[in-house]
Amino acid sequence: RKKALLCLFKLFVKYPQGLRLTFSRVQQCLDDTHPSVISCAVNVITELSDKNPRNYLHLAPAFFQLLTTSSNNWMLIKGVKL
Repeated sequence: RKKALLCLFKLFVKYPQGLRLTFSRVQQCLDDTHPSVISCAVNVITELSDKNPRNYLHLAPAFFQLLTTSSNNWMLIKGVKL
């Protein structure tokens, strides 16, 4: 699943219109049971938000939950960056 997320990121960079169709699947990965998948989803969303952060404002509650419950320092840094 994490490799699929990274492939989706590359796809979104080349074809931004695909983001609207599949972003709900990326958002679902924030609730995954595996920390590596969650970390990858956070990384993809953080990189996508560099271009237009307002589009990702509705994810603030999910990121706040990750910030308060996660022990992964790298994911916390990415969450604060967003």
